[in-house]
Amino acid sequence: MLLALPLAVAVWTFGGLAARRARNNADQALVRDLNSGASVYVRRLGEARGTADRLARSRRVARAFTQGHERTLRAIEQAHPWILVLQGSAGGLHGRNEQGRVDVIAGRRTIGRVFVVPPFGRPLARDIGDEARLPGGRFGFLLDHRLVREDDVGRVDPPPMVGKATDIRMQGLEYRAVAQPVGERRTALITVRKQSEIAAAAENVRWRVIVIGLGLIGAFLVAAYAVAPAIARTRLSRLQRDQAQRVLARLGDGVFVVDHDGVVQLWNQAAEAITGLRAAEVHGRRAEEAIPGWTTIATFVPVADRPGEVDGTSSAETVPVEVAGRELWLSIVAVALDDDTVYAFRDATHDRRLEDLRSQFVATISHELRTPLASLHGAALTLREHDLPAQTQDDLLEMIAEQSNRLANLVEEILVAGQLDSGSLRVVADTFDPEELVRGVVKVGQSRVGDETTIEVVVPPVVPKAHGDSERTRQVLLNLLDNAIKYSPSGGRIEVGLATAGDRLRFTVQDQGLGIPVGEQERIFDKFYRLDPDQRRGIGGTGLGLYICRELVQSMHGRIWVESEPGRGTTFAFELPAEPVPAPV
Repeated sequence: MLLALPLAVAVWTFGGLAARRARNNADQALVRDLNSGASVYVRRLGEARGTADRLARSRRVARAFTQGHERTLRAIEQAHPWILVLQGSAGGLHGRNEQGRVDVIAGRRTIGRVFVVPPFGRPLARDIGDEARLPGGRFGFLLDHRLVREDDVGRVDPPPMVGKATDIRMQGLEYRAVAQPVGERRTALITVRKQSEIAAAAENVRWRVIVIGLGLIGAFLVAAYAVAPAIARTRLSRLQRDQAQRVLARLGDGVFVVDHDGVVQLWNQAAEAITGLRAAEVHGRRAEEAIPGWTTIATFVPVADRPGEVDGTSSAETVPVEVAGRELWLSIVAVALDDDTVYAFRDATHDRRLEDLRSQFVATISHELRTPLASLHGAALTLREHDLPAQTQDDLLEMIAEQSNRLANLVEEILVAGQLDSGSLRVVADTFDPEELVRGVVKVGQSRVGDETTIEVVVPPVVPKAHGDSERTRQVLLNLLDNAIKYSPSGGRIEVGLATAGDRLRFTVQDQGLGIPVGEQERIFDKFYRLDPDQRRGIGGTGLGLYICRELVQSMHGRIWVESEPGRGTTFAFELPAEPVPAPV
């Protein structure tokens, strides 16, 4: 009961606001009606001006003016109600609301004029009102203080304000009007409506709102009295439900509920974040329409009667789902709950991709190890079972040394990658001579290439000392140079350079080889990623080299990047902190 009085006051206030809004709507309706009528008027005026221009250029009108055929001119006016034709070069029409004129020229002399004079009157008001589909008597013309409508003509006092709803009086009655001027004289288009009609409609709205509001208050009081015990009983369950919803909203796993009709009843925030599907797009829709890959989920994900009671060793099933053109792997578990099914899932895309990369890495390592092991085995058997010339023995021993070194490099890459992942790799912070390091790396590289490949060193006259680990920097540079050699199967020029870039020293390795596609350039530094995974070009590798380079450079507070154009070569560059170059004395 304490709420009844303020609610009644609020209903009374809302009734007054509704009545005021009804009056505002009436004003807006007058403005819309005026715009509709004005559009018809402007169109007809444009047509009349076109007619005037056409008549002024016609031979018939010129001949009638020249020969003084008054009957012809009056016949033209009767055929075109908006047109007036006058002979001679007189000025405008006195007392007539002319909306345009066109001179009729014969030779270089004006022999007459064609005027556009709208026939402001009851017939035109009726025609415009009918074409604009306005209520009868709503549209008219204001000629000075005289209002012309299709059903009457009367004096208006006071004249309405232009472009704004105004109260006027005509023949003892009050009207609401909106006017829009036309032409140069005191003429305007106008729409009117009786004040009594507007007031009656507003009062009707006001009382309707009051009666409905009071009725709702009464119904609310009766219902509140009837359901008060039920409200008290359900309050605790509502608090529990709200708490459960808050917990679901903050879960890291996606959760959604599908009822027995296949309609999604819940879609939490984690589900939105993982899939990119908003709750508003999914909730209340059938799962097969709203959730991509629902057929796969419903087919392969078992539904348990209780959590953990699913046949098999694991209750979760990982299934692929394509959302907005991207593939997601979701690890999903489902549990039956009354008539609904609760699904919980997490994003296993990264784990799946990592597993695929690991499988590919194992296959790659197997292939990379098989070749040198086969060579070592064959060379050892040959040396043991055959009496070979000294030169052949030297060649086989050199091959054994080369393949052994290759195996050692493979093992070193795997060990370094493991140390980087575990954070146990030590990097020494010291200064070293970068030019000496570069020339040593190039010397090693020159021993690995044939005559078709040249390796050149480009360094500035003054090179500052670099800050970092010289051995790790050598490892990075050797890896980049080895890549340049491998991906230049046709040979060419390889340039290893140094340059200063502010307070940093830049190392570059540039080749003229195969190049790297634009779409692959961001991925080549990823772990296990290989540009030629199927070895179609016969280029081997573990997919760890550039990953190790990136991690080593970053551990020395540097950065590494690549610039490449397919078929035109590649440039790898990395920068390390450098000592300032002393100014010349």
